[in-house]
Amino acid sequence: MTEFIFPLRVYIEDTDYSGVVFHANYLKYFERARSEWAEIAGFGMQWQRAQQLYFVIRHVSLDFLRPARLHEQIEVVTRLKAIRAASFIYDQYLRPADSNDIILAKAEVKVACLDADFRPKALPDFLQSLLNGIIAEN
Repeated sequence: MTEFIFPLRVYIEDTDYSGVVFHANYLKYFERARSEWAEIAGFGMQWQRAQQLYFVIRHVSLDFLRPARLHEQIEVVTRLKAIRAASFIYDQYLRPADSNDIILAKAEVKVACLDADFRPKALPDFLQSLLNGIIAEN
């Protein structure tokens, strides 16, 4: 799975008075896509709890390029960019569902792996192997 595509629709609750998606909601869209991707890939919330691991956002770089608007069909594209000993980095972007050429917003998201005491923890072997396999596909 070199990339994960998560479809969405913009609802009125997502927008400001002008019908444009409120800036903080882009972060929600990106989070939903990463969460769904983790579930499908096998390291979702149940797996994290069983491993006593927490994946927390360490850094986000977000660039707004064009507005997403009310009732628009959109999709978040998520790609794994890099893996470190206790973290990994995603590249994500939001586009209209009917266009591969237009990017509405893009983000780089660094996720840190923490133990139950919220200290950095190396990624388990299973996850290292899984993520390295995905990177190799790119």
